[in-house]
Amino acid sequence: MADNSDDTSLSKEENEIDTYSGQYQRRGDRRPALVFLRGELLAVQIPLEREQVTLGRALDADIRINDSRASRLHARITTELDKTSGGMCYRLSDLDSTNGTILNGTRIDSAFLEDGDKFEIGDQLIRFEMLDEIDREFQQQIHRLLVHDELTGLLTGKSFFSELRREAARAEAENMPFCVLMMDLDHFKEVNDTYGHLVGSETLEDVGAVIRKALRAGDVGARFGGEEFAAFLLDADYAQGLIAAERVRSAIEKHDFPAVRRSGGADPIRTHHITISLGVASYPDDGRDPIQLVEMADSALYRAKRNGRNQVCAYRPAATTEVLRLRPRP
Repeated sequence: MADNSDDTSLSKEENEIDTYSGQYQRRGDRRPALVFLRGELLAVQIPLEREQVTLGRALDADIRINDSRASRLHARITTELDKTSGGMCYRLSDLDSTNGTILNGTRIDSAFLEDGDKFEIGDQLIRFEMLDEIDREFQQQIHRLLVHDELTGLLTGKSFFSELRREAARAEAENMPFCVLMMDLDHFKEVNDTYGHLVGSETLEDVGAVIRKALRAGDVGARFGGEEFAAFLLDADYAQGLIAAERVRSAIEKHDFPAVRRSGGADPIRTHHITISLGVASYPDDGRDPIQLVEMADSALYRAKRNGRNQVCAYRPAATTEVLRLRPRP
């Protein structure tokens, strides 16, 4: 009969899970989080690190939900001590919201959350989860893939509008200006036709990096698809927006883009150049609605295109005759 005392094989404790590295991670490391399954915060993971967290449309909500069917302060999650087990439990409470808080299909006033429970606030579907480190990293990767353009690392158009609406509400509450930039590369089709689509993709990748570097820390850039880009500049008036736009225009014009595919060897010798046209609209000078501001900046962009490209144009209301335009220096 074998002596089990000599058995040196690894065994898992009940509260441990396998990882691909062959090491084990204790389930005790799991922490509570909310994962959005539907709505503009899709795949966003928000850890519950406070004893009390409020959700709602108001700017002072801990988790702000931009949803017309959500109340200003819609619901609250409270961390409480379970006197029986000695562990922590999490209570979801409705805050007299107009449309109610729905937990697992049932409208509730107050209930304790279990791992995997789903609740609805307005049109947002949210799952309560106890996540370990691997789960948290996975959710973060999924979120990055959904909200960032794979080629440039900038925001996607959809996530750009989500962030813009959120920041526009904050700017209005705090009476701060901001600017929207719409950008489009000039004659980009010629790059693909001359150097090939692989070089074209690398050019777009570099354009994203140049735009990101030209913007200030805290400003938000996005790729709308193809060769069209956008940005919004927080706490920036018209003059600051135009300066930033000109900084982007100049940086693109001066940049040496590779004319051959990059490889693991030396840097490519052949390069090409490209230019960009930009339109600028300002809050509150031109308008207050964030979507309208994007349309205004887009209108200014196409004026820059019509006027010869490689320049910055600012939108002005139709009632004024002045058009503010920055042209590239010869």
